[in-house]
Amino acid sequence: MRSVNRLTILGNVGSINVFNGCIKVSIATNRSWTGEDGQRRERTDWVPVTVFEENQRKWIEENIAKGDTVYVEARVAQTSYGEGDARQYTVDVVANLFNKL
Repeated sequence: MRSVNRLTILGNVGSINVFNGCIKVSIATNRSWTGEDGQRRERTDWVPVTVFEENQRKWIEENIAKGDTVYVEARVAQTSYGEGDARQYTVDVVANLFNKL
């Protein structure tokens, strides 16, 4: 059976952090809804996106800045570190496609 592991993110860059081997880009996405009282509510969700692919990392460093609107297609990846009872698990959003709009 086929499966799908894909996220689509459209939002604005909040920060870019360069590490050895990856870049982490924080993307703000806005959502709104009407509360039970009839009032409109808004909230910003921050999505941390990790970029591993070297060409994408270089392109982001040269072309993306805080405030830019971006479109990202990504996958969810689980990683772990540590051993035994100290083992920790994390979930990362890993970019497959990263475009500036």
